[in-house]
Amino acid sequence: EGEIVVKDGAKQRAFEFDLVYNDGTTQEEVFEDTKPLINCVVDGYKVCIFAYGQTGSGKTYTMAGPHNNPGINRRALSRLFELVAERKDVEKSIVSVSVLEIYNENIRDLLASKVDDTVKYEIKTHPQDGQYVENLTSFPVQSLSDIDAYMAKAEKNRSSGRTNMNEHSSRSHMVLYVVVRTTNLQSGVVTVGKVSLVDLAGSERVGKSGATGDRMKEAQCINKSLSALGDVISSLSKNDS
Repeated sequence: EGEIVVKDGAKQRAFEFDLVYNDGTTQEEVFEDTKPLINCVVDGYKVCIFAYGQTGSGKTYTMAGPHNNPGINRRALSRLFELVAERKDVEKSIVSVSVLEIYNENIRDLLASKVDDTVKYEIKTHPQDGQYVENLTSFPVQSLSDIDAYMAKAEKNRSSGRTNMNEHSSRSHMVLYVVVRTTNLQSGVVTVGKVSLVDLAGSERVGKSGATGDRMKEAQCINKSLSALGDVISSLSKNDS
């Protein structure tokens, strides 16, 4: 139970899953299984949720979804603001949002007022905030509608293109960072939680996608980064450093 075995001749590989969804699973049902993670963010934990798979498999739909049937992103943020409101008598929370994309192995700020190639975006580590991207634009938000406005701008700036495998293929990995800085009104203790909602670009075979020129370079960078991510997940599952 919870295991799928793939056989290739004499070889076989086993894959374990906590849950498996079919094509009849609703957006709400998928979110319900990630809801406990969102509750942890207000408590100061760092959470990351991402969709992983081949191009055209539905990652962007699962993470973003249409406005009339939102995906994990919108539902998660709605729950986040509910929690902040529920705890307003005992805690004060300041919520901020940033959006970036990783395109051809370079970080781009999707909320920047203008493109500035001289700005360097480097990953740093803060003792309380954890990992962050230096010089990344951040905006305070007080409602889901505030985030919707910033996401609309980010989606407009995101890199996309047509391939034989997907008419509207995401050509970059997009990360929505939401940071919650909470102060306990009685003790004064400050905690910093973060949820990173990631829409990964899809893996694809260059031959099948019909990619050439810029599209081919994008596909190569996408596949290289997804391979690296697979190595990270494998190491984490084995408790390797």
